[in-house]
Amino acid sequence: MSKLINNLRKLFSEGPIGVYFMAFFIPLSPKMLGVAVALIIVEQLIRRPKIDLSYLKSQFSWRNPGIWILGFYLLHLVGLIHSENMKFANMDLGMKASLGVLPLFFMLYSVKVNWKLFVKVFIIGAFISILYNVYLSSEVFLRHLHVYYISGEHLSHLMHRGYWAVYLILAYFFLLKLMIESENKKSFFLNLTGALIMIAFVFLSGSKVGFILLFFVSIWAVISLFKKFNNKWILPVSIAVLAVGIASVFYLAPSITGRLNLAINSMNASIDSFDKEHPESTASRIMVWDSSLELIKENFWWGVGTGDIKDELIQRNFDKGYTGVAKQKLNSHNQFFNSHIALGIFGSLFLLLSIVTSYLKRKPDNYRAWRIGIISILCVALLPESMLETQAGIIPYAFFISFLPSFLPQQRA
Repeated sequence: MSKLINNLRKLFSEGPIGVYFMAFFIPLSPKMLGVAVALIIVEQLIRRPKIDLSYLKSQFSWRNPGIWILGFYLLHLVGLIHSENMKFANMDLGMKASLGVLPLFFMLYSVKVNWKLFVKVFIIGAFISILYNVYLSSEVFLRHLHVYYISGEHLSHLMHRGYWAVYLILAYFFLLKLMIESENKKSFFLNLTGALIMIAFVFLSGSKVGFILLFFVSIWAVISLFKKFNNKWILPVSIAVLAVGIASVFYLAPSITGRLNLAINSMNASIDSFDKEHPESTASRIMVWDSSLELIKENFWWGVGTGDIKDELIQRNFDKGYTGVAKQKLNSHNQFFNSHIALGIFGSLFLLLSIVTSYLKRKPDNYRAWRIGIISILCVALLPESMLETQAGIIPYAFFISFLPSFLPQQRA
């Protein structure tokens, strides 16, 4: 008990409380992320550290991802020039403010963070989100006693299931990394158990982007384990465990299997054969991508403007006969498409450069493997989802892109 109290005292005296607060709520509650941004800034103002001019100078480099994400936000201001729908433009600028605020903050200050504590706090947030979502689903589930009522949209209550699955995958990656780096059997199997729980709930979420990320992260884990132990049994055992786990979820939740089958059928069908009034989710994506590509070709250099993207995309969907998609007012479901339509080529280019520069090696760079894993997961998530069109995606993306290349590891006592 005294050790816990001492650790809490150290945390409050050294901080950064706001950064750990952010890590905890990213997988748990989008509503608290704005509070986390405010807490990060206010805490720094209270502690009043001096601005290191040499550090500040080093941040004005094309190698800094924060520069590109800040430029990406500023392009939204430029996009006001040829926008007609100023109400939507102003709302969009306000919602995306963290894309400008967080890069500026981490250009001024390099916070010291206990990385293992950051990771553990994120994992705890992910587990609490699972427990809370299960609790919220339990009443209907107990009434019907069918797994359908504790899966898919019935399970993810706090944010869209696609976003939730992405953050569960991040927790899955963290647990696997801790497992691979563990020095004793207890830690190894404890993290493995946590990782298996994450797998189960990613499947239960029914998120297709979650399935894609799960596949790639699992392949990375198997290769990493094989390299560490150099044991020929690692590969078949890992495949067997994954196969049993996947089969169990599909058996217990046949609705997930049906969702995947519909997705595969949609990808193999022609766009003319889709139900235009009531399309399946994958068919909806294909139709909105089709409309998005047309708008990109027509507005390649400068886009349609920050405020007009939603109106233009809806109208194009109506024009092409994609009535169901238009009535749902769907965005492009690909962040690069969405940004290109609104801002032109420089919008998608700056977004891409914020990712590419995150892979560059830094000196020192003891946490590069962690950073590459996080950025890769976020990058893949941008392809089937417009992650930067809602607070649940904007703030985590702005935070990770700005924070990861700038933080200093806190030396443990």
